[in-house]
Amino acid sequence: MATSSDLKWSRGFFALLLLGATLGAALDGIHTHFGATRYTHPVLLRMAWWVPLLFGGAFSIGLIAPLLERRFSAARKRPSPAATLLAVSLFVVAYFVSVAPFSWPLVSLLLVAIFGAGFFICDRSRIGLFIAIGAAIGGPLFEVFLVGQGAFEHLQPTFLRVPGWLPALYLCAAVGLTTLARFLVVPVVTNDR
Repeated sequence: MATSSDLKWSRGFFALLLLGATLGAALDGIHTHFGATRYTHPVLLRMAWWVPLLFGGAFSIGLIAPLLERRFSAARKRPSPAATLLAVSLFVVAYFVSVAPFSWPLVSLLLVAIFGAGFFICDRSRIGLFIAIGAAIGGPLFEVFLVGQGAFEHLQPTFLRVPGWLPALYLCAAVGLTTLARFLVVPVVTNDR
């Protein structure tokens, strides 16, 4: 029989999956509609059929933070609704910054500043920093793979057919998604005396 904790994790997973398939795909639309990316075989709104599935899976990776915290006994309090909203809002702002008409080094600097603010206000954990660095490396490498497979293309590539600001966008994503995941699955602590 499923425990209430199991149900909370299941609901958290499906909420992140659904949010990735909707909000994530919409954020990706910022890149396609503002000329940052182009899909090889778009089917609707300039996006490929598999984009909602990809972003759904990507958003659910946010659960790695509370999983690692539980595994390494580094349990954290559930983030407040305000901190969660801020972290996700900064992630959305980062997408708009990534298509700003600035040089890629300036866009990268702005994205790193957004990451720094989000990390300082909403996270400050070693596990969160480790995940953000992993995302900044792994995310672009996965996009290099997808571009190499001909799935889509970045229209202003800098290195390995991806833009120079892409790792910084993944830093922002890590803070937003891990904070949201913690909010969804970490129990509310009450002070009963």
